Amino acid sequence: CRESSRGIFLARPLKGGGAAGAHGRGRCNEGICECLPPFRGEMCELEDMPRVQQKVKAVIHYITAETERDLVELSRSLSSLWLRYNRRFDYSVVIFHEGLSPAARHRIVAASENRVWFSLLPRFTEVPPEWAKDAEEVAKDFSVGYRAMIRWRSGPCFLEPALASFDYAMTLDTDSYFPAEVDDPFELLHQEGWVAAFPHLGRESASVVVNFMHHFLLYCRLQGLHPRRTGMLQSLIETNYKWYQQCLMLDIEILRLDWFRGETYQDFFRYMDSTGGFWLHRWGNNPVRTFAVGLLLEDSQVRSFVMPYAHQDYCSCGHGAPACRLDKTQGRFFYTCDEAAPGADPPAIGVGDLAEGLLDLQPWRGTDRQKQRFKISDVRDFVDQQFGDQQFGETPAT
Repeated sequence: CRESSRGIFLARPLKGGGAAGAHGRGRCNEGICECLPPFRGEMCELEDMPRVQQKVKAVIHYITAETERDLVELSRSLSSLWLRYNRRFDYSVVIFHEGLSPAARHRIVAASENRVWFSLLPRFTEVPPEWAKDAEEVAKDFSVGYRAMIRWRSGPCFLEPALASFDYAMTLDTDSYFPAEVDDPFELLHQEGWVAAFPHLGRESASVVVNFMHHFLLYCRLQGLHPRRTGMLQSLIETNYKWYQQCLMLDIEILRLDWFRGETYQDFFRYMDSTGGFWLHRWGNNPVRTFAVGLLLEDSQVRSFVMPYAHQDYCSCGHGAPACRLDKTQGRFFYTCDEAAPGADPPAIGVGDLAEGLLDLQPWRGTDRQKQRFKISDVRDFVDQQFGDQQFGETPAT
């Protein structure tokens, strides 16, 4: 039965060297052996197969540290994932980590009925010697561990053995959740032949993309690629090479893994990594993925998805649905959506053009496009929201 199998979710101490079990079914690192999906057991000899028929080989993955905040958020996310989505598809869930106690592992497994695997990231915070001293000195606002995490998500995560048996992957943050029933984005991506889809777009702070554009433009020159070759890049980069920090926000993404494992993408990552930008300037996976996808794929290969999803102060109830409601009794950022009728199918996922979505994230500059797409009342409402009861156009009291 399901409950009696929970014990095989947990890592066991390393008793010998090498892989856990035969044929690469597991991996041992730093004194811990863990099975790779779909295997479990003392020697990774058992297969834990999906409880429903699946049309694609897909995985959902997180990365977490063992802090109370992360464990609380991850437990909520896993519960939401199961209740709103994965109970109908039973995709494997992989939790990447720097080291988790048995108590933390039990807590994560008990949070939902998802089939969970754990995967240790050995030497995760090891900074290359050429950047180590400078990285320690600048790691005030963002720790070395955080920089290691966003660097890993930018490239090395796609080469992890725990993802090797899958064709598609969904990334989620520990504080991601689903406020309403969700249709299957994996099946949609597969049916349409797209490489990637991104439900959340936003803007990065200028302070964490220092020198990023300079190195991107140099890469384009080295590869003989025009830095505005696609519609997506034209939405990101002005003709004078100004960028307003619009990005794909990677608290959620749905990807076809073969392309991100491939040499084209990994070469771009290695180049950006060689500059030290992750360690010295806190470059994130958001700009790296944004510009890699914009430069190296065609516009027809990528899409934005509109689906029920929430993360911190972002929330969508899906295509054509009413706006999310903020439930202040559940914390600072907790959103809910209207419940569907019992037995009703989840709403279809909305599909959008990434170039259009990124262009609309430019700051207000009074362009013809912005005047056509946004009414003056929209601008007035936005300003009113920022200043509370203060009336639009009035000078703040001193």
